[in-house]
Amino acid sequence: MDNITNINILKLTIKNINVQCYTAGEMGSPVILLHGGGVDSANISWSEVIEPLSKHHQVFAPDLPGYGKSERPDIEYSLSFYIDFVKELMSELNLNSASLIGLSLGGGISLGVALEHPSKVEKLALVDSWGIFSKLPFHQLSYWYTKSFLNELSYALSAKSRSFVKWTILNSLIGDSSKASEELVDQIHEVLKGPYAGKAFISFQRSEINRKGLNTNLTERYSEIKMPTLIIHGSHDTTVPVKYAKEAHASIRDSQLYIMEACKHWPQKERPEEFTKVVKAFLTS
Repeated sequence: MDNITNINILKLTIKNINVQCYTAGEMGSPVILLHGGGVDSANISWSEVIEPLSKHHQVFAPDLPGYGKSERPDIEYSLSFYIDFVKELMSELNLNSASLIGLSLGGGISLGVALEHPSKVEKLALVDSWGIFSKLPFHQLSYWYTKSFLNELSYALSAKSRSFVKWTILNSLIGDSSKASEELVDQIHEVLKGPYAGKAFISFQRSEINRKGLNTNLTERYSEIKMPTLIIHGSHDTTVPVKYAKEAHASIRDSQLYIMEACKHWPQKERPEEFTKVVKAFLTS
């Protein structure tokens, strides 16, 4: 995103936390892009998407607290914390309402905001989203892993091994190996070398995952969603299997489902042109 023109950077203070937010576009309805967890950021998630969307919309893409170039306070990063953060962000940006597009963790946050503050969400787009399941795949194993030292160890090992970073991208995030550029591998590897890599997401996982399921189970509240909703999902996503997207589509009234064939957890990076076309059509319909 640093190489893209017509994008501004706002420095904001939200909930006493210094936050960086990318902005683009001066006309059209506002859209907020929320990135995923791990070592993600607005730059990593949305660099191919923000400028095309800004041709018809005012686009805002914050680095969530704990990520990117935003501050990383030593707090509990729960779903309720991030939901409140987005509400305060909108207030700071003078937005009475906006469309929310959330990837993975950002999808769960977007879904939470839509449920807790429905008047603030014009349209909702969930991309390979957290929160569309009541349990993780292999939940007991996932619970044990998130609570153990192995969670921190995986980030430490990734920081030392570029080849492991590349393997992770191809195994979990991107289906087409030609789309996993060496530049992307270097970008993520560099973030993993930072002293706080993964800490916010580890905190989130430990806050939200219990032995039997999730502490914040959003799937029980699908019937409350009234705004237009688009669900985009990679057909080969193993992190959030596509069956959860299909279940959410069946339960959310009048929702739309778009499956990006052969994509994994990052369809917006794997095929950004296709992704942007689908999102534009949804936002303008």
